[in-house]
Amino acid sequence: MKTHPFLKTHNKNLAWVLAAVNEMIEESIYYCDTFSHTLQAHHNEAAAAIFSALSPYFKSEQAIVLTKLPEQDLPNIPPWEIPHQDYEHPANSLMQAHYLMTEHEAWSIVNDIIQIHHCFYRDLLANTSQQEVIDLITSLQTHCLQCEKICATKKLPAKTDEDNNPLDDLDAPVAQS
Repeated sequence: MKTHPFLKTHNKNLAWVLAAVNEMIEESIYYCDTFSHTLQAHHNEAAAAIFSALSPYFKSEQAIVLTKLPEQDLPNIPPWEIPHQDYEHPANSLMQAHYLMTEHEAWSIVNDIIQIHHCFYRDLLANTSQQEVIDLITSLQTHCLQCEKICATKKLPAKTDEDNNPLDDLDAPVAQS
């Protein structure tokens, strides 16, 4: 298997894992908060509420990482370096987003972001024998499972005929002369 050209770090010690995981979670928080505000500005309160409701769960996931940061001298990871072979940036999930999105679409995007976290954690566990990394990632995975359960209890609404009827566009484009 050929490795990705932007996969540079092979010694993924605790400091590197903390830096990479913190960056991924920080991006997830940023995009959830930003998208929530954007949807609110476009009068899509239902979809905005989903992103707003999940942001605190990403923040509590980050809290697990933040407790370990003061003990470590974190490396500088270049922004173009990917953390693992199949890494997908959390923002990629938002490529399907739009300001008239349905609740179903919002739940799908949030679930996709959670799956990105899971995928990264699975890769880290599969490629480490360091107990401190295993302990950290195990607690992060447990947290992600709780987030998945929360999404499941909110019940990802089944796609309905209602989803085919778009919301009224209160921000319709204005003709330019």
